[in-house]
Amino acid sequence: MAATACALFLGAAAIAWWQYRDPAPYTLRASPAVTVTVRPAESEYPDAEEVAGEAELLIRAYVQRLAAGDAAGLADLGAPWYTGRRKAAEDLVADYRAVAEQPVDAIVDDPAVPCLAVADILFTGGKRQTLYLTRADGVWWIELGEGDPVGPGEACAT
Repeated sequence: MAATACALFLGAAAIAWWQYRDPAPYTLRASPAVTVTVRPAESEYPDAEEVAGEAELLIRAYVQRLAAGDAAGLADLGAPWYTGRRKAAEDLVADYRAVAEQPVDAIVDDPAVPCLAVADILFTGGKRQTLYLTRADGVWWIELGEGDPVGPGEACAT
């Protein structure tokens, strides 16, 4: 009886973990450490705050991959249905690596279209970048390379 109860508990715990885990297939790495502040743009609508919270991991991972000079890791943050992600990532590393090592502010704008967002990346020293984001199957990606911002299949699963 105890073995059955234990098995049921473990099964329920596994199902709960699977449902509540972050669906993103990427994580923040142990190094290099980066200082990134992600905040929503001032808005009367709650969408910017919600999107800023959802995309925070992606934006932090993006800055971290830039600071590390990790073009392959940065390409992995690009929307999987885009082409040319590796070359685009190499170009971004060349342009922004030096400034990504300093504190970075990211301001997520109010999304005009569901599942598409824009983050203004403000690097220390005044360099700026506009980062376009897209969401598919509950995961935020960077629009990196060439492709349709709206992912294939389920247009905007939440």
